[in-house]
Amino acid sequence: MPRKRLTSKMRQEQILDTTLEIIAEKGLAGVNTSEIAHRIGIVPSALYRHFENKEALIDALLDRTHNVLFENVRKISLDSSGASKNLRSLFLLHIEFIRNNPGIPKLVFSDAAVFGSPERKEKVFLIVKNYMNKLAEIAEKGRREGDLIDDSSPEAVAFSMVSFAQHVGLISNLSDGKIDMSKYAELAWSYIERSIRKDNESDKK
Repeated sequence: MPRKRLTSKMRQEQILDTTLEIIAEKGLAGVNTSEIAHRIGIVPSALYRHFENKEALIDALLDRTHNVLFENVRKISLDSSGASKNLRSLFLLHIEFIRNNPGIPKLVFSDAAVFGSPERKEKVFLIVKNYMNKLAEIAEKGRREGDLIDDSSPEAVAFSMVSFAQHVGLISNLSDGKIDMSKYAELAWSYIERSIRKDNESDKK
């Protein structure tokens, strides 16, 4: 039976998935286009039709990470459950994304990704900044609607969420994926949630 011919989009996703697998195993320095092509079963020249070099692969992976995070925000924002539940859902989606893609922390925290060029440094900074702004918007809306306590700081809530997620990524990175910190991160977030949710104020008096 002849192999099914992949569309250009499907092939690009396959290349990016394979690149991320190699990053998870060897770090960003271990990525080379010959190995990517070998694992997929194509000649290197076929890979270059989609990505001209390793730098283009890194940028595409960062762009895909950006798209996943903001698609999560878009979907959760359609839910009318309230800010505290929406923030929790986003946090768990973020942790799941890291767990299912162990190469992401090694990509985002690598010198090549963050400091490879001023343009890439700006790209990573904007991804983090814009994501935190979206989280802060949800927290601010929750404060206005009475779901979160009046003196909660939307920016601090966003910072806490991203910091916990980054810590999960850091430990995953340092342990080569052998330690799963997600359950501890979820527990830590529940402490933050209890302190900012308005219906918990009476419990603290």
